[in-house]
Amino acid sequence: MQRSPSDQVATIYANAGHMLTHMVTILYATAVLHLPMVFDLPYGEMLGLASLGLVLYGVAALPAGWLGDRWSQVGMMIVFFAGIGLSLLVVGTARSSGHLFLGLSLLGLFASIYHPVGIAWLVASARKQGMTLGINGLFGGLGGAVAPPFVGLMIDNFSWREAFIVPGVISVALGVLLLFAWRRGSVGDLKKDRTAVAPPSASAMKRAFIVLTLTMACSGFIYSGILNTMPKLFEGGLGAGPITNYTEIGLYVGAVVGFASLSSVIGGWLADRFSPKSVYILFWTLQIVPLFFVTSLFGAGLVALVAAVLLINTGFVAAENMLVARYTPFEWRGIAYGAKFVLSLGIGGLTVQLAGQLFDAMGNFHLLYTLFAAAAALATVCALLLPARSIGLGGSGGPRLAGSVAGDPS
Repeated sequence: MQRSPSDQVATIYANAGHMLTHMVTILYATAVLHLPMVFDLPYGEMLGLASLGLVLYGVAALPAGWLGDRWSQVGMMIVFFAGIGLSLLVVGTARSSGHLFLGLSLLGLFASIYHPVGIAWLVASARKQGMTLGINGLFGGLGGAVAPPFVGLMIDNFSWREAFIVPGVISVALGVLLLFAWRRGSVGDLKKDRTAVAPPSASAMKRAFIVLTLTMACSGFIYSGILNTMPKLFEGGLGAGPITNYTEIGLYVGAVVGFASLSSVIGGWLADRFSPKSVYILFWTLQIVPLFFVTSLFGAGLVALVAAVLLINTGFVAAENMLVARYTPFEWRGIAYGAKFVLSLGIGGLTVQLAGQLFDAMGNFHLLYTLFAAAAALATVCALLLPARSIGLGGSGGPRLAGSVAGDPS
């Protein structure tokens, strides 16, 4: 079935928003390697300035999702683009650590809008949810890939401030363009899914809610921790001595994040073709052992293992978002995604605070990555308890499976 022009516009802005979200929320992770010399504060303390913003990035997702459900998904996306743009300008003009803290906190607050609203908007307009979410995940990964080398180039050739001001201006411009498209009627809110999915039972919804609460908390703990510690890992783990060229660090980080983002498309295809639950369990299981060994390697081995961990971690995102949609009534979809990101992103903010404290106290991330591996093991066990459903897959007419991983017949 042909997609409507409104659906296509929604997809463009949803993908642009995902790319921008993942770009702007990790700009600071690379910039903070340089900022201790600017603000005369230790690395751990500087890293901690981002913690409230990252907590708000998760916690504020719940009211953002509620507003998307009750007011307007498109309207909230306009607020998202304009809000993060202005917040980036605050960060880029900061003259003190307090000013920097304010800008980073506002950035987290407005960035919280995207995932509960943008993902719900995208899912509703999708014909093949798995592949659509996989491509959307690829854009998010590309945003994360662009950010580190971009920050490095700005620091080495211009100023750290341009690393925040330039994307801030772009974001405000996107918000204005989306506002014009909304007022022209080129894009609008959706009242039901384009792809019909059989409603779940009340017991299945409750069970899925409990299980996904635990797995998504583990996901936020691991993913945010890896992204925000990777620049520091690479600074000390590549070459004979610390790397002082921030562009080089950024290129390594960007290459790893960009490579890992490819698995979101693969994971989306698998979630359409097979059981989302089976895909979810598989990718959780595969990352347990590698996480234990990340801090034991140096040089090319370190880069390769971090890339493998992120490749696996990114692979289950489409399946997870499909599971949330599958076990949530449409009218509560935004709130459901909001609750998801309250957990995953809010806990991610606490992870950054913990990472900074552990590094200042121990000089490394050994304990932190051991905790990541334990969290992946816990999430695997929890995912096995998800309800099994025998329904058409992804609403796309795909095959039904007689059996799959962990005995899930769906």
